[in-house]
Amino acid sequence: MKISWITIAILLFACLLVETATLKSANAESAVEVEVGIWLVNVEKVDLAASSFKLDFYLWFRFDPSEISLSEVKEFEFINGAPTKYEIAADEEGYLEYRVRGDFIKAFDFTQYPFENQELSVQLEHKFLDSTQLVYVSDASSTIDPEATVTGWDIASFETSIDEHAYGSEAYSRFFSKVVLQRPTLSAFIKSVLPISVITTIALLAFFISPNNFAQRIGLGVTTLLSATAFHLSLVNGIPPTGYLTFADRMMIAIYAIFLYNLSVSVYIMRLVDKKKTEDAVKFNKNALRLLPMLIASVIIVLIVTQLFL
Repeated sequence: MKISWITIAILLFACLLVETATLKSANAESAVEVEVGIWLVNVEKVDLAASSFKLDFYLWFRFDPSEISLSEVKEFEFINGAPTKYEIAADEEGYLEYRVRGDFIKAFDFTQYPFENQELSVQLEHKFLDSTQLVYVSDASSTIDPEATVTGWDIASFETSIDEHAYGSEAYSRFFSKVVLQRPTLSAFIKSVLPISVITTIALLAFFISPNNFAQRIGLGVTTLLSATAFHLSLVNGIPPTGYLTFADRMMIAIYAIFLYNLSVSVYIMRLVDKKKTEDAVKFNKNALRLLPMLIASVIIVLIVTQLFL
C-alpha cells in the first residue's frame, strides 16, 4: 500500500502541533506564579485633552521564595506610564508592597462624547522573565477604596485581569487593573444638549414672524447660527482632535441641517415677497412649518440610532 506525500505531510504537521502544545503545557507548568493585587486609593485627575490620568494606589506581590527571589519580583515595569513608587514592605518570606502615585497614558475613545464611558487601566509586566518563566495571578482582594471619587465622573466598575502580550516570538504575562468611569447623564444633558436645544428653538421662532419682515427672520437665523457654531467649538474644546465624529459632532451636524432648512425657507420667502407674492409666501411658510416636526423627528431618530450602534 502506497502512502502519498500529502498524507506524510499531514502526519508530520499533526505531530508538530502536538509537540508544540506539549511544550507550551510543560512551560506553563514550570512557570513561577506571582500573585498581584491592587488597592486603588483615588483617581486624582483625568486629563482628556492630554490623554492621561493620575492614580494613587497600593500595589503588592505575593510569591513563593523557594521558586523566585524578592529581587527578581521587584524587576517589573508599568507599560502605560512611569509613576513614582516607593517601597512599603519587602519580606523575603514572600511579600512585596509599594505605594504608587503618578500619571498614566490612555488613548481615550470619544465616539460617544459627551455621554461616553472611559476606561482607566494600569498595566504591568516583568522586565526579563517571559510567560514560560513567570505568570502573574490576580489577587481576588483587589478593589477600589469606597471613598474614592473622580470630579465630574461616576465610578461604574473596577476589575483586574491577566493576559499575555507577545513581542515577536516571546510572550510576557501582563497584569491589568481597570476602573470604568461614566459621565453623569443628567449633567451631560444639561451642559451639552439643553443649551443648543434652546438656541435652535429661538432660531425656529422665525417661522412665526410675518413673511413681510424677512429681514428680521434672516437676522434671527444668522445670529443663532453663529451662537450654535460658537457652542460647538466650546463643546469639543475639552477633548483632543479626533479623526472621527463624536456624538457631539453628529448632534451639531443635525442642528446645522435644521438651521439650513430654516434659512433656506427664509430666503425663498424673501424672494416671493420681493416679487409681490405675499400670499404665496404665507402659504409656503405654513407648509414649511408643517414639515418642520418631521425633519426634527428624523434628526432625533438618526442620532439615537448612531448613538446605539456606533
